[in-house]
Amino acid sequence: MNALLLVLALAAAPPAEPAPPPLTLEQALEMARSNPQIAQAQGGVVQAQGQVGVARSGFLPFATATGKAGGTATALGASPSSALYATYGATVTLNQTVWDFGRTLGAYLAARDQERAALAGVDVAWQGVELAVRTGYYTVLATEALVTVADQTVDSNQKQLDLARGLFEVGQRPKFDVTTADVNYQQSRISQIQAHDLVVLSRIALSQSVGQDVSRRPLVMPVVPQDIDLDVQRLMSEAVAARPDLRSVDLQLLAADEALSANKSAWYPILGASANYTWNDSRLPVVGGLPASDANSWQILGTITWPFLSGGADLGRVQAQTGVVASTRAARESLLLQMRTDVEQAVAGVNEARARRDVSRTLVGQAKENLELAQGRYQAGLGTIIDVTTSQTSYTSAQAQEVKALFDLASAWAQLQHAIGR
Repeated sequence: MNALLLVLALAAAPPAEPAPPPLTLEQALEMARSNPQIAQAQGGVVQAQGQVGVARSGFLPFATATGKAGGTATALGASPSSALYATYGATVTLNQTVWDFGRTLGAYLAARDQERAALAGVDVAWQGVELAVRTGYYTVLATEALVTVADQTVDSNQKQLDLARGLFEVGQRPKFDVTTADVNYQQSRISQIQAHDLVVLSRIALSQSVGQDVSRRPLVMPVVPQDIDLDVQRLMSEAVAARPDLRSVDLQLLAADEALSANKSAWYPILGASANYTWNDSRLPVVGGLPASDANSWQILGTITWPFLSGGADLGRVQAQTGVVASTRAARESLLLQMRTDVEQAVAGVNEARARRDVSRTLVGQAKENLELAQGRYQAGLGTIIDVTTSQTSYTSAQAQEVKALFDLASAWAQLQHAIGR
């Protein structure tokens, strides 16, 4: 009967939710392609493309068409009365700039290079997202590894507490040992809770970087390169050739120079051509032997326009654009300095994390051996609970340092990749 009830209960229970598939770093990066920051940068590209279209229009003819329809009141002979007659007309005008001494060309080139700078800005946005995803991914793995350390510490302290209680009950150890072991156990429980909370927070940050909820998917430890070329000069040369933010600034500087040339062209005349066709049809009566008024005319003209007096506006625009050029050039120099700082700091971070990793591995082995010795001496009645506590604390700290060093090295490698524009 009990077996039958158990079978019915299992049949009525809802099916277990399948475990989510593992998430590799490459998959997380692919998912991050839809991050809103990328879409925002792509919107800037669309805006820049629209400005290119506006600037290109200066090379093409400009045409207007107007029409008219209405009534005309006309006196009939010597009579004081008048009659209303229909009047129609249309005019088509075509204007083409032939040469403006670089106004249109400079504006078009500046807009085109701004478009290219916006495209480079998409790469800049992606590199920022990529770095955030990589470091967020490594942070989740590090916090999960620290949870394992915290769980092991809780388990070890629980066993030590059970041992202290057993020895106290048979009169071999004082109550102080039980209390001390219990304090150590409770403190490790607090560290365990905090470690689990850090995992939750780090997964929230990773989901934000990816742009999708990945809080429940298990992560896979990626392979971190071990043989890393850390020659700063070579890495700096690679950064200058590959960094999209430097490419964007270079294009912005080129666009600013071209806009300055276009503004200087405002002091010269504009040569153009104009064509005009006019049609009129007025339904007037025959007066004095003359027919209704109909007129068709056309003309083709060469034009020269010279805006030689603008109240200083042209000079002001040149001065303002000169400041833009100087500011952009200074921004480029500042970026070069920042790039060298980024490369040097990333190299230093890789070296430091790699050295800490090697030392922490040795430290973990020594701390584990000391803990085992202290526990053995305590169980044999030769050591104190203080020795065990100190050894356990050292071992836990060494494990945490090893975990931190391992993932700091991975994050430092990601920072170096970002610094050189890979």
